[in-house]
Amino acid sequence: MNNTDKSEPATKADINKLAQTTKADLKELEQKLNQKIDSVETKLNKKTENVFIELLKTQADVRNIKETMATKNDINRIMNAIDVFAGEAKDYRRKDADRDHMLMEQHDKLQNHENRISAIEARK
Repeated sequence: MNNTDKSEPATKADINKLAQTTKADLKELEQKLNQKIDSVETKLNKKTENVFIELLKTQADVRNIKETMATKNDINRIMNAIDVFAGEAKDYRRKDADRDHMLMEQHDKLQNHENRISAIEARK
């Protein structure tokens, strides 16, 4: 058989060459094939080990994420606390504005009080 064209029929020379192949040649071929198979197995085992190690790392990362991530309940509690705080801040701001208004009225009364006293003293 010609190596360049595998579709050609085998010739007598090809058959004779094949018949001359000895058991030693077959043993040598078998050894080479076994070595290649062993090499592929070794590479495959190494790759499988690497994939397994990466899988274990990924599982550990996922466990860590599950343990540290906020749940919907956590977020709801935080949002409720923010709402309560915002409401208290609005109440405080409103009360502060009311106090400011009251202080301004008292200041105006004090200013007018002095003017009224001065007017009363002037009449005497």
